[in-house]
Amino acid sequence: MLQFTDNKNVSKLLFNIVKEEFSDNIKILEDLVKIGFLWKNKTRTEVGKQDLRVYLDLIIKNGSDEYYVYNSYFSGDKEMKLIKVFDAIELSEEKRKEIIDSIEEDLSSEASLSRNSDNFILPSVNTILYGPPGTGKTYNSIKYAVDTVDTKFNQDGRKYYSDYIEKFNELKEVRKITFTTFHQSYGYEEFIEGIKPNLSDSSDKKDSEGDKPNLSNSSDKKISYEIAEGVFKECCEEAKGKSGNYVFIIDEINRGNISKIFGELITLIEDSKRDGGDEAMSVILPYSKEKFSVPNNVYILGTMNTADRSISLMDTALRRRFEFVEMMPDEDLLDEVVVEEDIKIHEMLKKMNQRIEVLYDREHTLGHAFFMSLKKKEKATINQLESIFKNKIIPLLQEYFYEDYEKIMLVLGIDPQNTDDSKFISVKSNDGLFKNSSEIDLNTTYQINHKAFENPKNYINIYDSISN
Repeated sequence: MLQFTDNKNVSKLLFNIVKEEFSDNIKILEDLVKIGFLWKNKTRTEVGKQDLRVYLDLIIKNGSDEYYVYNSYFSGDKEMKLIKVFDAIELSEEKRKEIIDSIEEDLSSEASLSRNSDNFILPSVNTILYGPPGTGKTYNSIKYAVDTVDTKFNQDGRKYYSDYIEKFNELKEVRKITFTTFHQSYGYEEFIEGIKPNLSDSSDKKDSEGDKPNLSNSSDKKISYEIAEGVFKECCEEAKGKSGNYVFIIDEINRGNISKIFGELITLIEDSKRDGGDEAMSVILPYSKEKFSVPNNVYILGTMNTADRSISLMDTALRRRFEFVEMMPDEDLLDEVVVEEDIKIHEMLKKMNQRIEVLYDREHTLGHAFFMSLKKKEKATINQLESIFKNKIIPLLQEYFYEDYEKIMLVLGIDPQNTDDSKFISVKSNDGLFKNSSEIDLNTTYQINHKAFENPKNYINIYDSISN
C-alpha cells in the first residue's frame, strides 16, 4: 500500500510515474500545473510553462523536489479532483484506485492533509496569543482575525501574508475588525465610555472645509463636555443584531491595568454571559446610564509578550475568562536560511534558545521573527546578520540578563573569561588603573567588540560543537 504523509511523498510518486511511463511528454507536467496541482519550491506560486521546460530534465533525471503537490486536492470532493489529475497523466484504472484508496486512508489519520490546515480560526470568543518577543504574535493575530471574520478567505490555502494584510485593512475599513494597543495610561474611558472635553466655536463658524470650528480668535473658543463611546463599545454596538463575526484585537494586553480598563465588563465578556448565552447578563453603564451587553459574535483577541510580564502574574479574572495559545520560537522556519554559505541560522538560534532556557527561562527565548528578514533576501549577507545582532539581539540579551555579561557570553558560546577582542564580547584589561593600590578588589568589566560582528566564524562558534 502506498503511503502519503506529506506533499513531498505524493510529488515523488507522481514524478516517478512520469519518469517510468511518460518521460518525454512535457504536456503531462503542463497539464498538472494548468489545473493548479503543483507548487514550485514549496511556495504557492503558479508555475509557468517556461519554468517547466527549465526544470523538467532535473526532475526526470535526478528526482528533484522542485515541485510539490498542492494539498487542497486532498479534501472536499477528493476523488473527482484526483481523477482530473490522473486523467492528465493517463493512469491505469488499477493504479488510480490504489492511489485514491491510500489517500483516503491517510486522510483519516493525524498525518493527513486538510484543506483547512492553513486557516487560523479562533478557538474561543476570548483568546490570547502569548510568547517571547519575535514569535509572530501580532503577525498571526492578523491571520486569526481575517480567517475568523471571513472563514472562506483562505479556503484554498493559497493566500500570502500580503493578501492577509490587504484583507485585514479592508475589514478594518468596514469596522469588522478593530485594533487597539494597551499601555499604562489606557483606561475605561478609552475602552468603554467616558466624559471627554469638546472644543467648539461659540459663533458656530466653520472653516473652508466645512467640518471644523474656526478657532483663530481665542474669544470664540468654547469648551463643553460630552459622553463619548470607547473603542470596544463602538465595536459591540456595530456588531449587535448583525450576522457574521467581528474581531477586536488588543495588542500588548498585559501592559494595561485590566481591572481599570475592563471594569464591570470583565464579567460580561464570558462566553456564557454574552447575548444569547445560557447566563446572559447586561449592566447599566456609569456615564451614559445605558443598558449594555457584549454580543456573542464579537471575538476578543489579545497578544501578550511573556518577557514583559510572566503569565503567572496575569490578572486571575482575565486568565479565567481567556483561552491562551502559546507561541514559541519556531526555528524550523529558518531551516533553509544560510548566510555567507556557512552560517546556519536555524542551528544558531536553536542553540542560543537552549542556553537561555537553562540560564533564565523559556519565556525569554529569542523569536524567529528577528531573523525572518534574512529569509526574504535572495542571498542573505553578513552585514544584514551583523545589523540584527548589534541592534536587536545583543540589546535584548542585555535587558534579559541585567547586563550580566558572563551569561550573555555563555549564550553566545564564548568563554566568560575570554580576553580575545576578536570575539563578540571580551573581558577588559584594567591593569594599571590603580598603580598605588595593587591589592584592591576590582569588578570585572566587559567590552562589546563591534568589529567581531563582521567575522562569520563568531556566528558559527555559537552552535559549532567543536568550538563549544
